[in-house]
Amino acid sequence: MNIRSTTNKNRFMQGKEERIRKKWYYQLLLSYLPVFFIATSIIVIISFVGVRLTIGNEAKRVNEVATTQMLKNIDDALRSIDHLILKEILNNVAFDKFFDLSKETDKYLDSLEMSDRIRNIIHATPLIDSLYLYRFRDQIVLTRDERIAIEQFQDKDFLAKLLQNQQQSKWSDLREVTETNVVTNETISRKVLTLTSKVPTISGELGLIVVNVRPYAIQSMIDQMANSSYSLLDFVDKNNTTIASVRDAALPQEDRLANQTHSFTIRSSYTGWSLHSSINNSEVYGFSSAIYYGYFAFWIAAIAAGAYWIYLITRRNYKPVEALMGRLEKYKSEKSLQLLGSDKRGEFDYIEHALDHLIDRFDYQQRHVEEHVKLRQRKLLLDLLEGNFVDRNDEIVKNMLEEQGQACVIVVEIDAYEHFVELYNKHDQYLLRFVVENVCYEVSQEHGIQVWAEWVEGHQLAVLFQSRESASQVEATSRKLSQWVQDNLDFTVTIGIGSPAKSMGEVSGSYERALAAIKMKFKFGRNRVIRFNDLPETEEELIVQPKVLKMIAQSFRQGDTEWPRKLLDFVNQTTEAHAAKENVQHILQLLLFSMDREMSEVSSELRAIWKKRLLRLNEGLDTHETEIELSQFYCSELNEAYEDIKQHKDEKSHTALMHRIKEHIDKEYIDPDLTLARLGEVFQINSSYLSRTFKEEIGMNVTDYIVVSRMEKAKQLLKDTQEAVQDISVQVGYTYTMSFIRVFKKTTGLTPGEYRRLSAEA
Repeated sequence: MNIRSTTNKNRFMQGKEERIRKKWYYQLLLSYLPVFFIATSIIVIISFVGVRLTIGNEAKRVNEVATTQMLKNIDDALRSIDHLILKEILNNVAFDKFFDLSKETDKYLDSLEMSDRIRNIIHATPLIDSLYLYRFRDQIVLTRDERIAIEQFQDKDFLAKLLQNQQQSKWSDLREVTETNVVTNETISRKVLTLTSKVPTISGELGLIVVNVRPYAIQSMIDQMANSSYSLLDFVDKNNTTIASVRDAALPQEDRLANQTHSFTIRSSYTGWSLHSSINNSEVYGFSSAIYYGYFAFWIAAIAAGAYWIYLITRRNYKPVEALMGRLEKYKSEKSLQLLGSDKRGEFDYIEHALDHLIDRFDYQQRHVEEHVKLRQRKLLLDLLEGNFVDRNDEIVKNMLEEQGQACVIVVEIDAYEHFVELYNKHDQYLLRFVVENVCYEVSQEHGIQVWAEWVEGHQLAVLFQSRESASQVEATSRKLSQWVQDNLDFTVTIGIGSPAKSMGEVSGSYERALAAIKMKFKFGRNRVIRFNDLPETEEELIVQPKVLKMIAQSFRQGDTEWPRKLLDFVNQTTEAHAAKENVQHILQLLLFSMDREMSEVSSELRAIWKKRLLRLNEGLDTHETEIELSQFYCSELNEAYEDIKQHKDEKSHTALMHRIKEHIDKEYIDPDLTLARLGEVFQINSSYLSRTFKEEIGMNVTDYIVVSRMEKAKQLLKDTQEAVQDISVQVGYTYTMSFIRVFKKTTGLTPGEYRRLSAEA
């Protein structure tokens, strides 16, 4: 009994020790598993949310880029029609015959020729549905099939409304037109978009050209560029009427709006129409849902594998602990305090190491916070300038803006920025911009003005001034800043001052006016302080008659000695007007276009000289900041081109001969027998060669030049004298008065008597 009792007691004690050792094992194992489950769950959730946000933001960005490009493609297609009509107005003789009474030969044949041209334009341009012309002088409408009066024209209401309202935009909103087929007598109604062009393009005194565009052609363009499975589009006019749209046909109508997100709207500056775009949630985020299920399955597998791995590692690493626990039990009384002390010392070593690591992390976070604050300051200022919502309670906004006082925005722009970039490397550019920004702060502090400045562009510094005192301090500070840069740096700045802003909501308006003032550097020059109040209330629109441009171009081509004076008069007229830079550039482009068209018929050598200069002139449009620089550049380049062409002509023998013939015509125009054959006899040259070479060098054939010379002299006599028409006709080389009157009217559009009367009234 004693032996059995002792054995049972030993077994009980061994079981108790085993349970104690297992207790530590389970505690160690269970201390890892919850942390592992929580950590893996958080990582999976964060990954899923991150994937959804990333996909959504990327889809939004791609949608915005695609929508912008799509609208640009539509605008380019519509602009091509506009350019086609402008080209036809400027170059097609049929248009001149239809609209200009002086150029009309036979009104029925001319109308038939114009109708054929209309059909060719419609067949060559898929976007065009129909096209017709309206002439003011007799209120006649010409289509591809008929020539009728406006009272009988089915689209007369649109023309009447157009003439009455004088709409600013060339393009109308979506409208309905009715047309009767002249063959089948069938009436058809359809929706169209209408382009209206004036004839001539600037004054519009002769008539209108109306082009109707098919909306379904635009729908076809959008269908080719968009995918309804991923994006939903609505292309609308200014009245928000749908022109074309892309929708997911599989979705019910009531569910389409519910499945849209990241809506984006862009408005065309050319037509005024808008393109609304949004993302189809079911397609874009359906992919992320699949990723979610994949992540969930991966999470379950990772937890199972991780739990098993922890179990194996814990079991393996617990063996030393188990041995230690055995020794602790064995030497419990004499070793426990020493081991405890050893454990404490190890824990403090770990804590000391953790504190050092924590301090390093704090320094890193502090630097990161400072950089983040700087970026936030820039973002908040840009939001204020652009009129976006800004939280007034934001700490940065509170520190930067006073509760009371008046604000004003100025824009500091580096002059000749292209030269600035070429002169300095990236590092020096950064330092110089930093200097300008700091000088702005220092000068403002001297005047007691609070400043918030950020470089919004590489060459533009936006500065928000705020002061409780008079706004005149802003101008004084700006002038001091401009003077300091001029005195101490190798470049200058131009400063535009916006209007005062009494609240945060008016800051964006002040910034827009400061930018408008900066644009007037083109008129006022560099290194100036330009106030918004100094700008003209309205910009003048330069209007130049095409005949003036043609006269200058012809004078240039013919080698007229009066060419420099005519060019200077044209440039002075342009610079004296208070016109925007874009308007001046447009006028200069029209001049170059007229000159290039005149030079298209000269010899290949002369055209090569002209093309070389033309390339430099076109490149110089955007490289000159001020109007004076641009005008001087154009005058210099054109005069050099004129001298190069003149020198080349002087080096060619037939050129000198043609100019001698021209001078002979200028002197002998009074001779009634002055003809091409007579000139060939006088100068002993073949008539055909004379005609061809004269046109190549002078720009018109011999007969036309004789007529022009006689008519110019006749106009001078009609204006300056009271001699009879019969006498004047003899003085300009016409034996028969009726022949003179017929040629004069064909050339000027007026009879000699009408021309004399109008000249006297002027």
